[in-house]
Amino acid sequence: MSREMGWTGKCVKHIDGREGSIKREAPGFCHVGLFIIDNVGGTAFVQLNSNGPDTGETGWSWMLAHEGEPERWGWLGDHNNATVA
Repeated sequence: MSREMGWTGKCVKHIDGREGSIKREAPGFCHVGLFIIDNVGGTAFVQLNSNGPDTGETGWSWMLAHEGEPERWGWLGDHNNATVA
């Protein structure tokens, strides 16, 4: 049985203009760690926590829309302190 939660492969972008994708997810007890590779070869990490605020690098958003739909982006984590991605 796979432990993946469906984050691997999601398109992401950073407020500084970098784009990338989630290359690996690491589910744990009450959290999932997301490993991001950006378009300039950099890496980032965001941890989504079910109990408490999310942690890791801020400024990332992920593509909410499915193929054929208009682009829609949502913040990757509640630790961004912003309202619109």
